[in-house]
Amino acid sequence: MGITIKSLIFILLIGSFLFWFVSLLKIETISKKELVTWRNVWLANQALAFLSPNIWVYYAAFIMASFLWLPKKPESKVFIYILLLGSLPMMHVILSGFGIVNYLFSLNYARALALVILLPAFFALAQSTGKQQRLFSQPADKFVVLFIVVISLLDFRDDTFSNGVRFLFLHFVDLFLPYYVISRSITNVENLNKCLTVLLISTGLLACLAVFETVKHWHIYNHLVQHLMSVSRVTTGEVRGGMLRAAVTFMTPIMLGFILTVGFGVYLYISAFVKDKSLRKLPFIALITGLVCTVSRGPWVGLAFLLFVFIWTGRQKIAQYSKLIGGLIITLPIFLITPFGQKFIDLLPFVGTIRAETVDYRARLFDMASIVVQRNPWFGSTTFINTPEMQSMIQGEGIVDVVNSYLQVVLQYGWVGLVLFIAIFISLLKNIFVLNKRLYKEDEQLFRLGRALFSILSATALIIYTVSSVDYIPYYYWLLFGLASSFIYVSKASIDRRHI
Repeated sequence: MGITIKSLIFILLIGSFLFWFVSLLKIETISKKELVTWRNVWLANQALAFLSPNIWVYYAAFIMASFLWLPKKPESKVFIYILLLGSLPMMHVILSGFGIVNYLFSLNYARALALVILLPAFFALAQSTGKQQRLFSQPADKFVVLFIVVISLLDFRDDTFSNGVRFLFLHFVDLFLPYYVISRSITNVENLNKCLTVLLISTGLLACLAVFETVKHWHIYNHLVQHLMSVSRVTTGEVRGGMLRAAVTFMTPIMLGFILTVGFGVYLYISAFVKDKSLRKLPFIALITGLVCTVSRGPWVGLAFLLFVFIWTGRQKIAQYSKLIGGLIITLPIFLITPFGQKFIDLLPFVGTIRAETVDYRARLFDMASIVVQRNPWFGSTTFINTPEMQSMIQGEGIVDVVNSYLQVVLQYGWVGLVLFIAIFISLLKNIFVLNKRLYKEDEQLFRLGRALFSILSATALIIYTVSSVDYIPYYYWLLFGLASSFIYVSKASIDRRHI
């Protein structure tokens, strides 16, 4: 218990410092009262988790506290959901079927957030008669619904009826709830700004904790899960290039790297609302340092791609690219002569020498998966993992790690599932791009917001090529789908008002 309390003390100190620092930034998108509320909710949730004697007591206390003290408005619930998502490890438990069925479903922290915070908001929104609340009123809705319906129907294959119903319910909770509630409750640019601000704060907290983990060589949340779940190990203490790879609350460092990359994209937009210009660059430094501490190549490439897309979608592209290239030309030679410079080069994909076998594994995985897909091209297979080709990919941990979300979808749900999944990205990116052409001259704020969301979604589409859609990964990109749909609605309404 002593080490658990020690972990809590450090987390509360880091969290308190981060919220204090945010107050110094004087971000125009939120009020002091909102910041204080978010701080209290985040700190209280951490204390509740670490001080609970077991996972059941924590979940029961969390549900009770949420119904008693969390705000009732759907948009306010969304802010809290974004703040708390990723703030604790997943912590899976099985809910008993009470003798009626074998078990109800697997509950984890992200699902608990969706059920306790988003589900009441969903019922409130479902009763509304507003145009935005209607299903299929947004461009991506048809692809979202079709994707969820298809994978839900396919989950009935080779399984019991109760398991099929179980997966249907979980797809509704994990995928549809975040998308629908966020896209329907956030109806103006002010609330969109609040969503992105709270997302930046959330990722800022993770970045600070990531730096702490690497510096102290200590996975600080391992003790929480050991305490609540009585398990011996949560996050493997992997060292790469002499650095402990930070993971914080996530299963693997690459997942944390993905979230921090998203946070960097949000920073590119929110930084314009920071009143204290002298402190504006510090969140940038924190996010980059946290990302370095994950020692994850996929998110590093994703960050570079995000920055490239952000500049490409803006004004004065040539001048901005010239500044970027000029800065690299000046700083890169100096960086390379430092001890860390050569180590960083060794960590890079394709040119680096440290853990180069992970790149080879991904190439072999693609080759083996391509053979398996040819056997069930349209709708995939529930037993793809048992094929000889996939069994040949078993790693030292005794598992086949499908480190590619697109392969994961096509193997299980075939080309039909993959096309619908990609169609969600394409629909959102296309609509944002088209709208930004009109916002370019009409609304500077929405134009910058569109650039940020377009860049984040583009980087997300790239990064999930290098990581499985497990742990928090799908929860975050479905959250982004919801924010992007909300932006499309808000932007169209703004353009319509201007042309009445």
